Amino acid sequence: MAEKKKQIQLPKDALSRVSLGHSFAEYDLIRSKPEITVRTPALLAAEDRERSKCFFVGRRGTGKTAITYRLASQRNSAQILPQVIVPAGLAVGTEDLKDTRQRPFRSLLAAFKRNILEEVLAEWNKKNYLKLADLPCELTRERNLIEDFDFDLRLVKLMEEIVADLAPPREKGWLRQIGRPKDMGKIMDDLSDGKGWEYTLLIDRVDEAWDGSDRAVIFLMALMHACVELTGSVRCVRPLLFLRENIFERVRQIDNEFSRLETFVVSLDWSQSQLVEFVERRLNLPFNSKLPLGGETWNYFFEGAAESRKNVFEYCQERPRDVLTYCSFAVEAAQSNRHQQVMIEDMQAARLSFSKSRLKDLGDEYAENYSQLQLVLSRFHGLGREFTVPGITDFIKKLLVDEEVKAHCSNWIFRHTTPEGFIELLYNIGFVGIGDGAGNFQYRSLGARSSTGPAISASTHVIVHPSYAEALGLQNVVVESLSAAINLQSGGMLIDLPEAISLDEYTDRLGRVEDNLKTLPCGQETAGDFEDLVGDVLKLCFFRSLTNVAPKVRNVSGLVIRDWIGANVAHSGFWEIVRQRYQATQVVWECKNYSELSADDFHQASYYMTREIGRFVVIAFRGEVKKHYYEHIQRIASEKEGGVVLPIQESDLKVFVRQARNGKVKESHIQEIYDRTVRAIS
Repeated sequence: MAEKKKQIQLPKDALSRVSLGHSFAEYDLIRSKPEITVRTPALLAAEDRERSKCFFVGRRGTGKTAITYRLASQRNSAQILPQVIVPAGLAVGTEDLKDTRQRPFRSLLAAFKRNILEEVLAEWNKKNYLKLADLPCELTRERNLIEDFDFDLRLVKLMEEIVADLAPPREKGWLRQIGRPKDMGKIMDDLSDGKGWEYTLLIDRVDEAWDGSDRAVIFLMALMHACVELTGSVRCVRPLLFLRENIFERVRQIDNEFSRLETFVVSLDWSQSQLVEFVERRLNLPFNSKLPLGGETWNYFFEGAAESRKNVFEYCQERPRDVLTYCSFAVEAAQSNRHQQVMIEDMQAARLSFSKSRLKDLGDEYAENYSQLQLVLSRFHGLGREFTVPGITDFIKKLLVDEEVKAHCSNWIFRHTTPEGFIELLYNIGFVGIGDGAGNFQYRSLGARSSTGPAISASTHVIVHPSYAEALGLQNVVVESLSAAINLQSGGMLIDLPEAISLDEYTDRLGRVEDNLKTLPCGQETAGDFEDLVGDVLKLCFFRSLTNVAPKVRNVSGLVIRDWIGANVAHSGFWEIVRQRYQATQVVWECKNYSELSADDFHQASYYMTREIGRFVVIAFRGEVKKHYYEHIQRIASEKEGGVVLPIQESDLKVFVRQARNGKVKESHIQEIYDRTVRAIS
């Protein structure tokens, strides 16, 4: 007689113990737990060196960063978050760089390849596989570059050197520079032969510190070609590049050898069964006894297996961040109602919160491609869920006479004024599906896609994705035309701005800050002006998390004067982590209008750390971060119970301003600065 399967019992209050974690991997405190990992095809490809794939492409929220965190914890892996892709002032024109077969582009390619190889040598030295003093004579010239520069500064120096050799009198030097990566790769393979020194470099978030220009795309092309060539020629290094699909599409449009890159791409698409497992693993996490995966865990925690899955997977786009966010809202609703299961009414109650979150996230995701995209999306408010081509045509006509849209979206909206072009744009960003009018609609995939979508004809119907319908208050009707009497409205849902300020004034002030940062000289005479600029950055770029920002705040004795201080009221993301980890209920920003920080500057910052306001201080200055700065920060951490001083460069301030002007609500850039600092002092 077969043994009866043991029935697993969870506590009656099991749902009250569940926390699904944060939907952004960089803020997710449970991401390191192996039991929550779903082994997707993309993860398997990243772990398998024999597959020779080096590009992992998907939309925001499909798991790119989660893969990098998982691989970075493994042996012989390192994460790289470049802050410089396009060195400023490089003396070569954009048009000269476009052809991948010509010398200017080959110069960029060689600089990226050499920099990646030198990064592997730096990792070998860090892991004590090889001391720099023991480098073979053929590699000794690399020692100073490895010791004195990090990945970004080394790239700038290499590009400057190789571009300088482009001029005809220095042709021999240029040829030697071009051949240098090949020679280095052969020597490094000989060094690592049979020793298990093969290294994986995880290059992520390359779009955080660039401006989205054609020049930036060309430099990214060079990095991609460098990854391909190293993957095929050097055994000891495996560079993996993680890209958002909108960035990948920009490369597709420009690269005249794109077919070479496509064969190295892994798409980050998820199946419904993988997404169910993704949620189930997180539901099981608090319990010693685990319910079986494959549906049983879902059925235990959610009322009505078929109905609850329909609610999630017909409402969300099939990517893990959407599913996790929606399920988290539903679980929280069930917990507040003291339900033992997530009921259908809990899932319905979560819809509006999720829809608003998703709509803001979409505008943020494509801010680099389409600045202030949320303005255009907001104009759908109160209209229908489905449009015919004539209905879209009328909608476009109204957009083109909208003064706010013309003022803030003019750099892209006039390129998409035909119905076909506008529908294709909305389809490509995942806002709408395209159908035949008989209820058959197709939404675009989440990973690397083909360059063409469904055909658009006079009979085409366009439907707004269900996940945006609640936030926009869409009616369940087909819009075939919009009369002159109908005015487009935004409903006040999308535009998140500081108090008592209009969008026009907001973008004007950001533009002035950006211009002033470019022209303001360093020195004591303009120190007050720099403080004012940093204050503007705080008020305009971090107003969602840092409030009541005040200058020249003194303590009760009047002896301590802090340049800027803001109350940390964040409920999620980077600033919430800072508040919890460092008890930073207030965040001090110290401003230094010079390029070189001294030990006194760090001592001053540590003096501001108190039990009352927390142990987290930001120093904004005009130069580059030097390695010895981290020694001062490490000393402060040991003296101040793990307190951290975060150095913010002028280039970082410009990134914050540019992202805010484009309507991008994201904290990943300052998160990267923090991650880099913490890793350096650990």
